[in-house]
Amino acid sequence: MSWGQQNIEGITKEKYDDAQTLTSDQLLEKNLNDTTWCDVFLTLNASVNHQSKNQEYLKGLVNQITNSKTTNLRGTSKLIIWDRIISNDILFEGKGLVVENDLFVVAGRANQLLQNLTLKNFGYVNKSSTEKDLVKLKNKWIDFLSGKSVDEYKTVEYKNAKIPEINSLKAVEALIISIQDNQDKKELTKKCLKKIYKLDEMPKEKGPEIFCDPNTHSFAYLSMLFGDKKRDETKDAKWWKDFWATNHNKFVWNDEKGFYEIKN
Repeated sequence: MSWGQQNIEGITKEKYDDAQTLTSDQLLEKNLNDTTWCDVFLTLNASVNHQSKNQEYLKGLVNQITNSKTTNLRGTSKLIIWDRIISNDILFEGKGLVVENDLFVVAGRANQLLQNLTLKNFGYVNKSSTEKDLVKLKNKWIDFLSGKSVDEYKTVEYKNAKIPEINSLKAVEALIISIQDNQDKKELTKKCLKKIYKLDEMPKEKGPEIFCDPNTHSFAYLSMLFGDKKRDETKDAKWWKDFWATNHNKFVWNDEKGFYEIKN
């Protein structure tokens, strides 16, 4: 899904260097108040670089697991959180970094930090996580830091998947939502055409310019996920929307073929 640190909006060497100087207490406070994807990334980066062995810092993060305070993160270009694409809080640009935790929520950011610092996974914080879910997750982290044996979260395996990050039904729904008409997406495409190709609109004849449109990637992913060798032009945004509404409870992953089929 092609991503690098250079894709983060607003990141500078000065901001990066400043984050590296923060104490564990300052990083804990920062995690509570981060308002941009750049902020969140710098907290994560500085924590991994300097706090991975700090047990008090880890315990502080565990205490934030039940904090459901939500922030409307800004500067989320190339950040992919499927729930937030579904709710139109993030614009899907066709590629980027897929994160399973909801980074719009303090608990999600704390869980992401703990997972990266310990290389352990006891489950994710998502948009639908309840208070009970968060308490259960927090207790798992407490047990782990106390030296107890805790079963790790088992991710769903999609055998023979072409791109593993896009195979959940949540991802499928997000991709279908992403291809619907959206003014922000039109502006993104327009800026790309102007910046890279010095064009004011998409040319009639298809060329590399089509990759300025996030839909180019989304339609390709959907075709792949449902076994089409190439995009069927008759399957437009409305077709996929209706297809999802009618069949989303019937999709079954075919391990041998590596795509979804409809269960009769």
